Amino acid sequence: MPGGKIEASLWLFFAEKQKILFGKKVMASTWVLLHNIPPSGKVFVLDDQSIWTDPMVEFGVAGSILEPLRAEFTVFVQEDGVLIRGAVTGKAFVPCTRCAEESVVVVDQQVETYEPFPTDDTDDALEVDGELLREAPTGQGVEMNLAALAWEEFLLALPMKPLCDPACNGLCPQCGANRNLASCSCGDDAGDPRMAPLRGLKVGR
Repeated sequence: MPGGKIEASLWLFFAEKQKILFGKKVMASTWVLLHNIPPSGKVFVLDDQSIWTDPMVEFGVAGSILEPLRAEFTVFVQEDGVLIRGAVTGKAFVPCTRCAEESVVVVDQQVETYEPFPTDDTDDALEVDGELLREAPTGQGVEMNLAALAWEEFLLALPMKPLCDPACNGLCPQCGANRNLASCSCGDDAGDPRMAPLRGLKVGR
């Protein structure tokens, strides 16, 4: 595959990651009624891999799970919102940004976040993440989507520029050959041809 196409696919992967994260696109759901949670808090464990694999397929996130992911959240209901503490752990494969081969990401995302309850106030409503909190359709108060939180925290755990190895030589920008496996005869990149007239320019001191 030519180097330009691989680089474009990697760019799309990270652009989609940002789109999913900041656009709050979430497919999996595990809604929990908050009125059932005692004042001392309650621990929830999520280890159904579809919480992560389904959105990865749905939104075209390149990668796979190497070691089962696990989310453990302790939920504390406050007067005007909910406090969540916990972690998302496991291992995943994502493409190296230099050579597109698999790189291992150790996921150990510590979580401490506060989400305000939805209200009728317009300004407050803008601060509420509708993918995480909503009024229960059953009319039993507010419920929270813990699967959505596990998915978002997983995305936050992924590095923006993962590497299979810090010394990765990447791909040849001309033929696309993996320089970690073999050299090619393309030679050094000549660079942007528009800059050619400036390469021989000497600056006097």
